[in-house]
Amino acid sequence: MDDEWIELFEGPLSEYADSASSNGRVRIPWTELSEAHPDLAESVLSDPETTLKVASNALGRVGPVRTTVRVYDLPDHRTYRVGKYGSSMLGNLIGVRGTVVDVNRVKPCAREAAFECHLCGTLTRVPQSGGDLIEPGQCQGCEQDGGMRLNLAQSEVIDYQRIILERANSSMDDPPVEIVHLWKDLCETLSPGDTVTVVGIYDILPNQDKAVLETYLDAVSINNSKQPATVDEMADWQVKKWTFETADELCTAGSDYDCSKREIVETVADEHGVAEGEITAALEDLDDQSVVSERRGGRIHITTSSPPTFEPAE
Repeated sequence: MDDEWIELFEGPLSEYADSASSNGRVRIPWTELSEAHPDLAESVLSDPETTLKVASNALGRVGPVRTTVRVYDLPDHRTYRVGKYGSSMLGNLIGVRGTVVDVNRVKPCAREAAFECHLCGTLTRVPQSGGDLIEPGQCQGCEQDGGMRLNLAQSEVIDYQRIILERANSSMDDPPVEIVHLWKDLCETLSPGDTVTVVGIYDILPNQDKAVLETYLDAVSINNSKQPATVDEMADWQVKKWTFETADELCTAGSDYDCSKREIVETVADEHGVAEGEITAALEDLDDQSVVSERRGGRIHITTSSPPTFEPAE
């Protein structure tokens, strides 16, 4: 994979290698990466942590300095409003659109903490997520359990900031929120009230003791409201209404009173300009409400005899 990135930075994406400078970052549109190398673009979505690290290392070999690669402008099917994505997206790169409602102050954080064994002095490095300090289970040298202390001088310490995104234009009394972790140059770029699309790795917070897991978004890039939004700002109920009506129409026309999930998504996207991720989330909500059901092979079946009401009560 390293050689593939080097070929890109020496070829189709050479402008980014040329622009790499002391600011320590390069922003690459996912759409441009997809045109240049579709397989690497898909790897960025499905395994972002590994793929982006390899990209940064490769860019450092081509350019003057080691540079953080930040990808933005994800495809519609990977861009959601806050809370409209499920567990299948854990570990993946997604775009989340929302309004900033809380911003903590910038603090130093050990992005990669180095722990020193008090018996043999071996250093064990553990990547951190921004929450509670994650300690190694045992020393990599003498295999002693515990008894390790944080060696700050050998740790990678960088700026860290925690913000909270809330679903924008929601009709819900208690709109869903998502914790977002900002690092390095992304810190101090947002204020309460900003409407943004944050591209990041969707993950769970460490050291949890409950079955329902708390999640967060590990930010990779940010698009503020001055840039083109990649998420449709339709109300939840409107997207759900269009999705149900389309499913009902397609199922009625089908011989087995069902239709393909993909056909529904494409029809609603074409007719109403809604992002595919929003339509998929609407279908999942309808399934949870027993309005539709998804059968084997991705076939959708209507399970209600009377059309539900989607408009919010006035």
